Amino acid sequence: MLDLIYRASWGVVLLLIFLSEAITLFAAGFRLDQMERHFIESDFVGTERKRLGNGPLGRMKRVRQIRALTGRITYPLMLERHAVMEAERLPAHLKKWLAMPRCLLRMALMGACLLLLWLGFERLCTTLSTPASDAKLLYVAALIACVLVAAVALLVRTYVSFFKLTEIESFLKESYFVERNRRVLGDSVYGRSCRLYHISNILFLDYGYLQASDPDAIPEIDRFPLPLRNWVNIPARMFGYSVPGFVAVYCTAWIFGVFA
Repeated sequence: MLDLIYRASWGVVLLLIFLSEAITLFAAGFRLDQMERHFIESDFVGTERKRLGNGPLGRMKRVRQIRALTGRITYPLMLERHAVMEAERLPAHLKKWLAMPRCLLRMALMGACLLLLWLGFERLCTTLSTPASDAKLLYVAALIACVLVAAVALLVRTYVSFFKLTEIESFLKESYFVERNRRVLGDSVYGRSCRLYHISNILFLDYGYLQASDPDAIPEIDRFPLPLRNWVNIPARMFGYSVPGFVAVYCTAWIFGVFA
């Protein structure tokens, strides 16, 4: 019965991905031209139109590029400040065609992560219920330690996003992206997490990158209080080290045949 539920759950995940791509394809065919007409000042959308072309896959990629401009901001998109500003002014009836596939993909990703955790927990129970060598137990302990560190980091980041984020953002009032994230991403769990994620990113960026993307934030970052900086940086480093650490331990055990 549990095996059937597990397989059906993966089917739901794949269905969500399919629906997301179907909506993106519809938007590429019937809404993309309307979206691109709103990008006047920036060259980003025009450059992507020439680079990706007008085929079905190219148009879908162009829709994803505009969708990225309306969601969580990544390193490359920080350099496209004018495009992000224009994307924020897109009409609501066009934004919904970008928000729906993003929401479906987010649900699919969350479901896939939960299913992988379920699979990992089952394998861990199977491993611990059978006789194992000292090396195998050592690797299992290392994997559990990586997962625990990641879980603690996520819990701390969740605490910070709800109880420290307002204070943190008060020291970055001149940053366009911090203010933009507050307006666009909102106060949901996901929105607050993304807002904190962006702040942790800009605290690690060099001044040359910030000068090209968010120059108004530089003086405020220089004055940013060390205790709040630690609340942002330490959980980010913990999570950043635990994930590759888990992969490294698992791959090493697989290479040496410990889990064979």
